[in-house]
Amino acid sequence: MGVIEIVGLGPGSVAGLPYGTLQRMQSGHPVYLRTARHPVVSFLDQQGVVYEALDRFYEQSETFAKVYESMAEYLFAQATEKSHLIYAVPGHPAIAERTVGLLAKSAESLGHTLLYGSGHSFLDDVLLRLGIDPIEGLLFIDASDVTPSRLNPRMHTVIVQMYNQEKAADVKIGLSEVYTDEYLVTVVRAVGLEDERVLQIPLYELDRVSFIDHLTTVYVPPVTEQPERLGEWSVLLEIVEKLRSPEGCPWDIEQTHASLVPYVLEEAYEVVDAIHREDMEDLVGELGDLLLQVTLHSQIGSEEGYFNARDVVRTLSEKLIRRHPHVFGESTAADVKAVMANWERIKQEEKARAGEGEKEEDLSILARVKRTQPPLRESVKLQQKAAEVGFDWPDVQGALDKVHEELNELRQTESPAEQENELGDLLFSVVNVARHLGIDPEKALQSANAKFRDRFYGVEQQLQARKWSFSDATLDILEEFWQNAKEKVSLRQEFPHPFTNSDH
Repeated sequence: MGVIEIVGLGPGSVAGLPYGTLQRMQSGHPVYLRTARHPVVSFLDQQGVVYEALDRFYEQSETFAKVYESMAEYLFAQATEKSHLIYAVPGHPAIAERTVGLLAKSAESLGHTLLYGSGHSFLDDVLLRLGIDPIEGLLFIDASDVTPSRLNPRMHTVIVQMYNQEKAADVKIGLSEVYTDEYLVTVVRAVGLEDERVLQIPLYELDRVSFIDHLTTVYVPPVTEQPERLGEWSVLLEIVEKLRSPEGCPWDIEQTHASLVPYVLEEAYEVVDAIHREDMEDLVGELGDLLLQVTLHSQIGSEEGYFNARDVVRTLSEKLIRRHPHVFGESTAADVKAVMANWERIKQEEKARAGEGEKEEDLSILARVKRTQPPLRESVKLQQKAAEVGFDWPDVQGALDKVHEELNELRQTESPAEQENELGDLLFSVVNVARHLGIDPEKALQSANAKFRDRFYGVEQQLQARKWSFSDATLDILEEFWQNAKEKVSLRQEFPHPFTNSDH
């Protein structure tokens, strides 16, 4: 079809314009500039270079992505018509040029040939001006892609395409997720030109800089001290590794997967408690404690040679992608019910591929209910699965009758083993009643626990008012105090104090 020869105009000054580029632009082939907003364009005019600038596409499209797609389509059309053209871009063709990437992606399939000329990148001048050695680690990103997942505080970070203060505000918000507001960044404009500007400022002032334009670059130095580094996942792993090392903490060193089981459960419940109390500050801490258990298990797995933290993250990521085909694949899911159906189907397919599900007991509907979850939650799940196939009381009355039946059987038992057995049946029956009433038994029990705490505290207050201990009061007196506390708590719930809400 045609040949598109891509050349670079250099970073800005005429001194940075490669002589070979100027020669190619004077070769007689039609010349196209991605933008005429470049310092050397006036020099090209003086040299008699005839060109067509593509700036009009910036006005015709709503997004930069569409702008560059339209430019690439136009250049392909011109190459077909004119057989050979020169396409000149700012800086170096391979540095921060979306259109070049689009041309390279589709040229061969459309029958076009791409040729690349030389170029001098503004990145070279920025690194030299700021004294940055890229071998130490360099992150080079577009201002539109500044998100926490893209950032690495350990590396030199250079942010380009920050055209205006609105874009600077977006960059500031993205950086502030990783760095503190006072973290020093450097704003560089027009390096190597007469109106060069280099300004070091705290991050929070980034969108207040007055000279931001298409020649502006932001440099964020690597973090070497706290507190920024403490927000990195890799630093947490290093801390846990140190705790488990011979020079670490004796308690952490002696832990095993088995010994940590109680702490995993405890931390999970403390997360739930913080959520129920709607205490977001405490929730942050409790989630951290739970994450510590994950990192400890990952470190132990690494030491034993079975797995490491990266394996844990990779396995989870693969599972999330695999079980959400309606998000990452071609499937669709109109509602939560459809999502759950897909999830269960995919789980069963995974088990079949892994050779699981062949044991007779695994063919049961109840095999889908994990045995490792808390007993109260397990009983709810078991009953729900049974109910799905019709194994259930028609209404709550049948469940209530079963509670009475199990209570009577408990009363008739004598041995501890029988009592434990019948008490389990009674608890299971109570859970069934809760399910029929649409009540979460765990939530109901938590509410009962909270009431008991309040009322017991009320009893303690009454004892303290009399300077008594529990041994000083008879059961009748304690019952009286209990009723008093119960009534007081009920009144407080019905008529709360006017200054106990969150506004005061």
